[in-house]
Amino acid sequence: MKQEIVYVGIDVAKAHLDVAWEKQFHRLPNDVAGTKQLLCLLKVIAGQVQVIWEASGGYERSVMQTLQRGGIKASVVQASRVRQFARAIGILAKTDCIDAAVLCAFGKAMQPQVTAPSNPQQERLREMESHRRHLSRLLVAEQNRRAQLTDPTVLALTERLVGQIQKQIERIDLLIKELIEGSPGLSSKAQKLMALTGVGRRTAALLLAQMPELGQLNRREAAALAGLAPSIATVASCVADAPSLAAVGPCAPASTWQR
Repeated sequence: MKQEIVYVGIDVAKAHLDVAWEKQFHRLPNDVAGTKQLLCLLKVIAGQVQVIWEASGGYERSVMQTLQRGGIKASVVQASRVRQFARAIGILAKTDCIDAAVLCAFGKAMQPQVTAPSNPQQERLREMESHRRHLSRLLVAEQNRRAQLTDPTVLALTERLVGQIQKQIERIDLLIKELIEGSPGLSSKAQKLMALTGVGRRTAALLLAQMPELGQLNRREAAALAGLAPSIATVASCVADAPSLAAVGPCAPASTWQR
């Protein structure tokens, strides 16, 4: 007899975790002690537990790793899908408690696939790539400020800061390159990506960091995960406005555009 799946919705914030399943609700601190308490709560639930939550800017990663090591299955779902589901069932209010309950209901209705645990190399790549993009934003911001400066002292300080950021970007690029080349799995995926027209080392690293599922999905699933699958409204408007749409050709991910 197939064991019943109990879906548990968890709304993750920086300071706390709101947990909801069936008619139960708990608020726990988002720290080591709170995570251990959460694991104990989930262990005593009768049935197979599957946790449902949205990506929350990284606040969920430590909790997710602890639960997965404890044998709890988890699914990370897109926030936009959950909000559309909430509107479809008539829930417009948005609080942490309501969000956790909505995630629980979403799990029951949609039965999302379990998110596979990420390996340490994948986690390192994700953090390095995230830091690299942060440095790039800082560099652009400081270069824009530099163009508006007139005071020689402030200008010299800004020039020094720009140089430091550029050196850090070079260093993180080297670390990313070494990490990918040192991992057979990442290296194999990177080579396949770079064989595509318009995909270089930077784009390959970004895709590997942000889409670890590559290699396990078909083209339609990968397009949907990247946000490139057109919606019905988009297709209808394109067809109405452009009868010769077929001549346009396939879209390319924004990360592969030439700058």
